[in-house]
Amino acid sequence: MAAILGVGLLERLQADARALASDLGVTTRDLTAGELTRFGRSFERQFIQNLPERPVVDLYIRHKAEILLAAMIAKEQMDAEIDDEQPASNKIGGPVPIRACWLGIGDDWEDIDSIYNSAQQAWTTGDCENWIHSGTLLMGGTAGHAIRVGENAVHVIIGIDDTHPSPKVEVAQFTIDGKQKPILETFFAQRALPGAARPIKELDNAYIFKKDTTVLATVFISRAFGAPSALQVTYPRLIGASFIKEPALRLQDPVTGVGRILPGTRYEVVHTT
Repeated sequence: MAAILGVGLLERLQADARALASDLGVTTRDLTAGELTRFGRSFERQFIQNLPERPVVDLYIRHKAEILLAAMIAKEQMDAEIDDEQPASNKIGGPVPIRACWLGIGDDWEDIDSIYNSAQQAWTTGDCENWIHSGTLLMGGTAGHAIRVGENAVHVIIGIDDTHPSPKVEVAQFTIDGKQKPILETFFAQRALPGAARPIKELDNAYIFKKDTTVLATVFISRAFGAPSALQVTYPRLIGASFIKEPALRLQDPVTGVGRILPGTRYEVVHTT
């Protein structure tokens, strides 16, 4: 398969990303030719060649400049080289798919929320429910409080989907650095028709979560799925890419084992607030 992101195209994309960084007021560091090559290789293997769903592939292609911008932010923030999916010691892995634990959800996106026990994994209808927050089972903090991104992580969010076979989230909303963003209308249930492609909500402009960014995300499930007290199961998931410093990429299980709990200062990936 011919390369979609050759070095020449990536150098032009980096110029676009540099201009975008100036507009956003964020500090970046350019990637070298070697880093751009590794970035392009990881991007294609993670998000183009390995994804069977064409709409998701197209989503990544449309947002490739923003993903490259996140790499430039990560290089400056972590003062280390971008070194694709399997980085050398203390270098930066990425771009790689966003892992749920890096945002404090749990082992996977299906872990959801600590208000309910791990077997139940459900939300109530007709009310705003916490999704990404400090009160999950993994984070162990206060429900409804934002998480804070550590210095060894940068995430770029380009969309949302849902892994449940019958997705139910109607609206999602992010509060970033204390500023509540407009709602994202997903209508996953209405779009998840038999034979239809997996429903996806694409962001017009990516969210980039870097060091000390605080993030709170909530979801709303319509009462059409039951009375306000009814519990409903659904598994929203972030679509995008992450850049993570190598030590955390050796952590297979984010919870189990003495001294191997992900949140906190050891890995500097995610914190409670």
